[in-house]
Amino acid sequence: MSKVSKSTYGFIFAIVLLVILLGISLYLGISGWFFSNTTTLQSDLELGKTVNISVAQTGAQAVSFTFPGSYLPGQKLSQYINITNNADNDLFIRAKAVVFSYEQGEAALEVGISEHWTQQDEYYYFDEALLQSNKIAFATYVKLEDKYYNSNKSYVVTFIIEALDANLDRTQIWGF
Repeated sequence: MSKVSKSTYGFIFAIVLLVILLGISLYLGISGWFFSNTTTLQSDLELGKTVNISVAQTGAQAVSFTFPGSYLPGQKLSQYINITNNADNDLFIRAKAVVFSYEQGEAALEVGISEHWTQQDEYYYFDEALLQSNKIAFATYVKLEDKYYNSNKSYVVTFIIEALDANLDRTQIWGF
C-alpha cells in the first residue's frame, strides 16, 4: 500500500465540501427558498377600508390603492367608496376603476354598485344630479379581471371620480 500525501487529503476534503455545498444549494433551490419574496410596501390607503372622496367643483378626483398580486383572478375585494358633494351647487357624477401594472398598462375593473348607477363603457354614471352637501355610495367591492397576477409584484387600483356642474349639458360633454 502506498501512502497518501498530505496534499491529496486537502483535495479530498475540498471535493467532499463542494459536493455537500452543491447538495444544499440544489435542495434550497428546489424547495423555493432562494425565491421567497416579501414586500413591505407602505401606503396611506389600505384596500378594504372605507374611503370618502369630496368633490367641490367641476373636475376630477382620484384615489389609488396598492395591492399584492397574490389575489386570485376573479376574486372580489371589499372596498367602500363614498362620494360627497362639497360644491356650492348640484353636480353630475361619473366614476371608473382601473388596475395598472407596468407590463400590461391599464385595465378596467368590475365594481359593485347600487341601482342608482348606470355603466356605459368604462364609466359608471350616477343617474341624477348629486345635491349640494349630499353623499352617495359608489363602490362596495372591486372584482379582479380573469387574468393571473404575479405574486411577486404589486399593482395599483385607482378610482377616478369626475364631477360636472348640473347646469351644464352632460349629454353633450360626456355623451350620457
